[in-house]
Amino acid sequence: MHRKSIFFISFYALFLALFVIFSYIPYIGYITIGPISFTTMHILVLIGALLFGKGTGAVFGLFMGVLSLLVSLQYPGTVNYLFLNPFVSILPRVLFGFIAGIIFDYFRKKTTFAGFLAVSAPLCGILTLLHTVLTLSCLYVFGYLDIFYISHLMDLTSIIEANNNAFGSFGNFIAAFIAPGAVCEIAAAIIISPTIMAALYKFIIKRNERSFNLNIDFISETDSTALSKKSLIVITVILGVVVVVLSALVLFLFYYFK
Repeated sequence: MHRKSIFFISFYALFLALFVIFSYIPYIGYITIGPISFTTMHILVLIGALLFGKGTGAVFGLFMGVLSLLVSLQYPGTVNYLFLNPFVSILPRVLFGFIAGIIFDYFRKKTTFAGFLAVSAPLCGILTLLHTVLTLSCLYVFGYLDIFYISHLMDLTSIIEANNNAFGSFGNFIAAFIAPGAVCEIAAAIIISPTIMAALYKFIIKRNERSFNLNIDFISETDSTALSKKSLIVITVILGVVVVVLSALVLFLFYYFK
């Protein structure tokens, strides 16, 4: 138990350092285009959720949210500055990591490692879109609608008014700036997250799981409770189609409103 605690403290500390590096080195964690920044930080959250489930996913989401709040201080007068509101910066990221962990936990218990790796790629794409939806929903409800009066107390209403004057509506703003960036975030998550997860699992987790008693073994090929290859193929294809359809819809919104 003591060794397991040491392992997780070290693992969390390593990723917290990566979150800080991603946050403060330009064009690594945040890529600023126009009035808003796009992020690659969700990839780190997905890796944590892929490996250790909902608890780690929520903690990594908290890391991402707190750092996005701190980074927003560098962009006064822009939409990024609205992320000073913790309901906009922290809440959706914690929910994103927690939900991703629940979904990955379910498939980890039903699949072999190879099967989990296949299914996780399209899942990462869908969950990245979920992250975008959660963040924008919180931005609209707690920022633009300001149901808790936080934007007014933080003197952020001038930014909201300026953005509405520039784009006409919140929907136009999403279509013009968020849609193309969201597709890029989805593509990055699909390619990078499962790849890094697989490398960490094979070269770090697998080699130390007996010493630290991590208990994240996947189902063996001969286990009758594992999803069959045919089922995995069907699930992966369906998830892949969902990713393509959702990405096409996002791009359609971009070109339609452009």
